[in-house]
Parts: sequence; C-alpha cells; structure tokens
Amino acid sequence: MDPESLHTARLRLDRFTDGDRALLARLAHDPAVMRYIGEGTPWPAERIDAVAAHLLAHWAEHGFGWRVARRRENAEAIGLITLGYAGEGSGVGADEHEIGWWLAPSAWGQGLAREGAAAVRNEAFSRVQAPGVVARISPANAASLAVATAIGLRREADSVGRFGEPIAVARLSAGDWRR
Repeated sequence: MDPESLHTARLRLDRFTDGDRALLARLAHDPAVMRYIGEGTPWPAERIDAVAAHLLAHWAEHGFGWRVARRRENAEAIGLITLGYAGEGSGVGADEHEIGWWLAPSAWGQGLAREGAAAVRNEAFSRVQAPGVVARISPANAASLAVATAIGLRREADSVGRFGEPIAVARLSAGDWRR
C-alpha cells in the first residue's frame, strides 16, 4: 500500500508536507475548529511552526502521520486526519497510536470526518500494524465522540490532557477491528 495517499469515496488523504503549513495555520487560527483542541484557543504562529516540524519529522522517522483531507472532485483541502504517537503528557500512553480529525467548518456535518478517520484507522491496523488506536476527545465535543463511535472506538475512560483539559479516551484494539 502506498503511504503517500489514501482514497475513499469522496476524499484523497495525502501525506502532510511542508507545503501544508498554510492549511494547518488556517485550521489552528479558527476558533470554531480549535474550541475542543488542547486549551481551546487558536494557536500562535510559533506553535504552528513547531507542530508542522514535528509532523514532518514523525513521517520521516515512522513512515506514517497526519494526512491532508482533500475532496476528490476538486482537490480542495478541507482538513487533517491524524495518526501519530500520542506523546508524553497526552493523558494516554506516550507510545499509543492516536487518531484524530480536524475539518474546516465548511466540511462539517457531511460524514467526511467519519470517512477519513475510518481510512486512517484501517491504515493504522493494516499497513502500520498498530496494536490499537486511541482518540482523545473533549467530552463536550459530541460530534467527534460520534465519529469515534461510528468507526468502532469505544469510550473507555476519562483523563486529563497536556494543558489540564478533560478528555474522553476512546479506544479500539486491532483484534476488535479484525472481528
């Protein structure tokens, strides 16, 4: 399987590259997108640059990572579908494979987060050979909790994220995915 792009019925999920910093910045500056991520506020430019550098290094080191979600019909970049190691202080094991989804508000309510997250979940279990995937979601984010449930993750526990924010931890094991 080519790790560069994944395809679904409506999306092409491309490997995050240096040219995608502008998309990350657009999403990270949008208060509606960021209200349930971390501290719940838009990110400054320095943080965006640091995260983009981390995403590029993660791909280089591990051969998987965040993907840019593009509409197949016109290649419009509408968001990010994420796969990576959760990392220290995340509220779950640092070495756990974490998935997530950040979509522009114009793409909300169309099932695109579910479609993209299912493709990345499948990549995690098939190509990456992850033993499980976890999603860390604000308990107030009903839409993201519904996406996690729709792709087979089950809310397992509550925890605290890097900035002291409450998170719901949803998880799916490779064994349950295969069943």
